[in-house]
Amino acid sequence: MNRNADDRRIIAACTSWEDVENLNLMLSRLIEATESRNFLPLCVAFDRSGVESRGEESIRELMAAFDVSNLAGFLLFGEMIRSDEINRHIIQLAQEKKLPVFMMEREYEGCINMAFSYGDGFEKVARHLVEEHGCGDIVMVAGIQGNSYSEERISLCRQILEENSSSLPPEKVIYGEYWDEPTYRALDRYFADGGRVPEAFLCANDAMAIAVCIYLSERNIRVPEQVRVAGFDGTLPGESHVPAITTARPDFSYMFGKMLDRMENWRAEDTGKTELWPIPYEFLQRESCGCVQRNAFLSTKKSGELKIDNLIYTRHIRAMGNFIRKTLSMNSLEMLSEQLSSLFAGWPNPYYFAAVLDEKDRSRVRCVLHGRHGLFASGSTLCWKESPVIDEESVRSDPAIRILLAQLLQNEEETMGYLISGMQAWNMREQERFEEEALFLSAALNAVIGNRRLAEANNAILRLAEHDYLTGLYNRRGFLRELERRLQLPEMQGKTLTLFSMDMDGLKPINDVYGHQEGDYAIQSLAKALEQVTGEKGICARYGGDEFAFAFLEPESMLPELERIRECIETEARRICGPKAYLISASLGATSCPMDNRPSLDQILAEADRTLYADKSTRKGRAADPAKKDSRAD
Repeated sequence: MNRNADDRRIIAACTSWEDVENLNLMLSRLIEATESRNFLPLCVAFDRSGVESRGEESIRELMAAFDVSNLAGFLLFGEMIRSDEINRHIIQLAQEKKLPVFMMEREYEGCINMAFSYGDGFEKVARHLVEEHGCGDIVMVAGIQGNSYSEERISLCRQILEENSSSLPPEKVIYGEYWDEPTYRALDRYFADGGRVPEAFLCANDAMAIAVCIYLSERNIRVPEQVRVAGFDGTLPGESHVPAITTARPDFSYMFGKMLDRMENWRAEDTGKTELWPIPYEFLQRESCGCVQRNAFLSTKKSGELKIDNLIYTRHIRAMGNFIRKTLSMNSLEMLSEQLSSLFAGWPNPYYFAAVLDEKDRSRVRCVLHGRHGLFASGSTLCWKESPVIDEESVRSDPAIRILLAQLLQNEEETMGYLISGMQAWNMREQERFEEEALFLSAALNAVIGNRRLAEANNAILRLAEHDYLTGLYNRRGFLRELERRLQLPEMQGKTLTLFSMDMDGLKPINDVYGHQEGDYAIQSLAKALEQVTGEKGICARYGGDEFAFAFLEPESMLPELERIRECIETEARRICGPKAYLISASLGATSCPMDNRPSLDQILAEADRTLYADKSTRKGRAADPAKKDSRAD
């Protein structure tokens, strides 16, 4: 292993989660290939349908995950991605950076296309059964009827049998569609139609070979003692199955070794050239054909490992479930971050980083999880399209990190953020756990963001319900609710409530002469003046039309200040309104009572209104004529 990692170059691998077993196998081999050389794999996995359904913006966000420094090249799992749009976006990004693109199992212009030699690999397995074990009686378990890969393997099997003086009649070709359930059904039909146990079952992939072994064991037919079984493609389940499946798989050591050589010697002028690399297969003799004897110790060891994995899996799911339960009522990223640190601290990966996109500026993210070797912090903000990893250089040089996994955190409508994990241990369970972490974190983020938006919406609705639409002041309902709340505060005990009731003078003449728009402007000017005069200590409201109310809770009654307050409000309103042909003035009434011995709010309001009417009566006839500019306006 490269213990002195120095500043390793990043291999950006793009894939989807749709074929996790093959993905794990290939990433395992990539890790092995890069450990003795100065490279670090960064695998960005995603749900293809989810990315495509969110459109161009989601694909751009996916591309941003690759935009790290010190890139050596791109590795695309083309058949797993199965999206020309996504593949072409990454190819374009790589060509802009003048870096190589290694495309697996699909062919694109401008790429180094690595094509697996399926025919040669399958032929090695078929010849092993026919020529080395002498199997002339074979049942071929093909994939999907009419599928080119499936039909190619049938033709190869038939050709090899004919070369060895045997044949493959149609009744001995069954179709398992590459999966277990269709294989069971195909075997049922074969035996129901009078088929006998052959010398060997040759399967078009390992998944069907495992299904054949299970089907036969349920009928007390022993593999390989009574019948040999072989598969193809070399997946991890085939290796761990009992008996282990004889198979063939791509020669990943050859493939990745050649790829790394090319990255080390890449020239910018090679960008955009198209190449084709055939990738050979290696034949793997195992237990299911009888070439390798079953090792009871290894079988027991595998069984124990599976049991431990299952216990760990159960513990992780329980921890994740408790985490989700806690986040259901959260509405802040700060609360989520605290829970994430305690949750991820229980898992020993040397690096974690999770960030949430800013909803107003999606080029920026807020860090909610940052862990290095068990130490966690959060809260940083960065521009993720400049650097999606907060401490990129130290991550590249950390020898404990053998691979980086990255995934967008998404719901049905949007990308919410992303998760990166730097991993030392690597196996199928570690890969699955990362996917689970990303799914659970997506669900938690969705809950937190949804709760916050709901709270904001509720607050907006409450504001609309309790505030006047024209002035922004409280309406009657909001005024009484806020006043009642303040009256209940312990610090208000011993103080005096002074409640004012106010009417704007001459609103109707202003509306009649200058129009309702000008009348609204006059009301808004009076409201702003009232808000400024009362300040933070007061509460003010517009009940509707020309009616206002405001209140103070002070050590002494504000009744002696009534005329001064009126003058301040009128002066400020006229300043805000500006030079007009009318003058803003107001009638004002008030009442006061000590907090320790106060009547009901209804009684207080009624008394304030009574004094207002008395003030209006004495001021009647003195209101400024809105048709003529009052001398006081100067």
